[in-house]
Amino acid sequence: MDFLAKLYLPGVVALGGALLFALVALAGYVQLFAREDDEDTRRFARRSYALFVLSVLMGAAVLVVLLLRRDFRIEYVSQYSGAELPWFYRFSSFWAGQKGSFLIWLVSGSLLGLPLRKAAGREEAPVMGVYLLTLIGLLFILVRETPFVMLTQTPTDGSGLNPLLQDPWMVIHPPIMFTGFAASAIPFSFAVAAMVRRRYDRWAHLAFPWALGGFLVLGTAILLGGYWAYKTLGWGGYWGWDPVENASLVPWLLGTVLIHGLHVERRKGRFRRANLVFACLLYFSVLYGTFLTRSGVLADFSVHSFVDLGISAWLIGLMAFFMLGALYLLVTRLREVPTEPSADPLLSRGTFLMLSMVVVSISALVVAVGTSSPLITRGLSHVLVTPQHLTSQSWALTRWLSKFAVPSQVPPSWYNLLHLPIALLIALLLALVPLLTWRAVPGREMARKLGIGAVVAAIAGTTALVAGVRNPFHLVFIVLAGLALTTNLQKTVQRFQNGGLRAAGGYLAHVGVGIILLGILASSAYDESTKVTLEQGVPRRVEGMTLTLDRFVPRQGDEKERFEVTVVRDGRRFLSYPQLFLNDRTQQVMAHPHITHLLLQDLYISPIEYDPGEPGTARRLHLKKGEEATVAGTRVRFLGFDLNAEGNALQAMQQGGVVAVGATLEVVRNGSTERVEPLYRFTPQGEVDSRPQPLPGGGEVVLAGIDASSGAVQLEVRGVEPVAGPRPKLAVDVTRKPLIKLVWYGLYVVLFGGILATTQRLRDALVLERVKA
Repeated sequence: MDFLAKLYLPGVVALGGALLFALVALAGYVQLFAREDDEDTRRFARRSYALFVLSVLMGAAVLVVLLLRRDFRIEYVSQYSGAELPWFYRFSSFWAGQKGSFLIWLVSGSLLGLPLRKAAGREEAPVMGVYLLTLIGLLFILVRETPFVMLTQTPTDGSGLNPLLQDPWMVIHPPIMFTGFAASAIPFSFAVAAMVRRRYDRWAHLAFPWALGGFLVLGTAILLGGYWAYKTLGWGGYWGWDPVENASLVPWLLGTVLIHGLHVERRKGRFRRANLVFACLLYFSVLYGTFLTRSGVLADFSVHSFVDLGISAWLIGLMAFFMLGALYLLVTRLREVPTEPSADPLLSRGTFLMLSMVVVSISALVVAVGTSSPLITRGLSHVLVTPQHLTSQSWALTRWLSKFAVPSQVPPSWYNLLHLPIALLIALLLALVPLLTWRAVPGREMARKLGIGAVVAAIAGTTALVAGVRNPFHLVFIVLAGLALTTNLQKTVQRFQNGGLRAAGGYLAHVGVGIILLGILASSAYDESTKVTLEQGVPRRVEGMTLTLDRFVPRQGDEKERFEVTVVRDGRRFLSYPQLFLNDRTQQVMAHPHITHLLLQDLYISPIEYDPGEPGTARRLHLKKGEEATVAGTRVRFLGFDLNAEGNALQAMQQGGVVAVGATLEVVRNGSTERVEPLYRFTPQGEVDSRPQPLPGGGEVVLAGIDASSGAVQLEVRGVEPVAGPRPKLAVDVTRKPLIKLVWYGLYVVLFGGILATTQRLRDALVLERVKA
């Protein structure tokens, strides 16, 4: 009863009503499944579902109103919002935490069910029944971990929104991502319905536009997330193989496999069994990725991963329920699924489409295994024991193996190394598929079709060689990507001439993939990065450019502190404004890069450290473990974190108490060495206490912040007189990203082509359903 008294009733009643109407709608569809032509039952089930959607929207609306009104009585509002936030960031606080994320996922999924009811046609009962089960699973999580818990005492302000999330791209990226996750359940529902009904001839036609639409939505979310990382985080990249990034990439890759498999099934009646499996794997990958990133199991390995809210068992239960149910159907039904045997010759479209599906599936498997490596190595650490009865050889072998069983994640280089041959194969297959037909293509005809593409590919390879590309794998990659781009562009033009723009959508999307492949290689393998310290007013030559630090620009309204840097390149002069500022709430030093978009490259200037150079002022340091810096003859080295400075910090965090983290510093001054340990205390409400610690020989140091993304600390050294002149200095990382625009432009082309293809396939599916009816 005490817990119920802490609940905000409007939101709780809305979610409770949603659960009630969802169960009633499920019962209606179960009854409709038994009596397919009962129109009264159909109307009852549809109206119940509409009331379920209305209840979900009312619950979401309550949370939105609470956030916009800054109602800090609500724990969720207090945790993820603040009084100073503008309305659009208060609105985006909706999905800043786990509970809000699940709610926006539920909102998206429930709304998708409205058109799905009619699009499913005669399969409405089983499809909607399965789809409702996926939504009810989310609802159970929200009922158990409701966002409508009230605090016993109302704070005057909230903890605020993570500064990295205060970005326009983060206002739209998460809702699109969760819409893509919700859409993954639709092909799964069609596949399960087909196996339950034992009707395998129509599900591919009905599911294909939904699978293609979900692929596009998820691809859009990945594009927005990558661009946000590129322009906000300051490390110069757009993809870091972080588990949260991979949790969206694996479903996207499996969605790619599924839409190509469904295409072949619709055209030739093949891959029916494989498509049922991939439709299930697509949804399972979303559930598994959600478990990895939201159960807390990867909290030590991902800067984006959420801490455990006590929902791990629920997520495991959801996975087990759907996986075991689908596995039972696959085992008992798969052999009876009629399918056309694959008798395609080697040089045919069917064979190459099958090879493409295999290669992309391998990519998804590589990413999934790499993302799961902390769980795999943790499991090995429990399995590899050394019982006393083992022989000396077995014991030695076990000890050697245990070295590799320490819970750890694979580095980004692991993904890059394994994906280089995968990318080469994808480029080759992508280049040849447009030239092939469903029948065998003679060698001479194949050579003739390759004519223009081969010329363009040779020009691309020669240009790369002249530009300085010497890696033979990279040269082959560029040649194949150029060939893929050309052959698919030719096919796009041909399809456009014969059937209009929508008929060319699929091949236009492949043109975009060719563009992306070139952009990824150029911007990742041939970027040039230089760390340099700019002294105010002193020009510095960097990679064929001249950079001059002009001035420090103080905060002006919403514009944070920044630096004005003049860049002169090839006689052209322009200004760059990288930002380095102190977050008012967390006291963390935040760095935002400035990106100048040039014709063939981006100039990426990211600030690292600023020395104002004025006597008696504070000097800010950003140090990773083992790094050191010298301030006026005083050398400061960061040795590591102390999580037991005032009790166990992890335990305090789990119990919701005050967390104290110490930074162990080695300070060398005037030939003597001492250790100093400033503390950083913060409460669950976001309050921060970081008191100065005296330095040997005078002055003091403050632990101003902890950079969780890099395992570094921000230190503020005060009262140490500089021995050099007072000229300000700014350390920056200057990076040139060649042809990075191709990554974004290619994704735009993929999405545009996919939209055209989706509208065409959706229209075909509706026409087919009317004919069948």
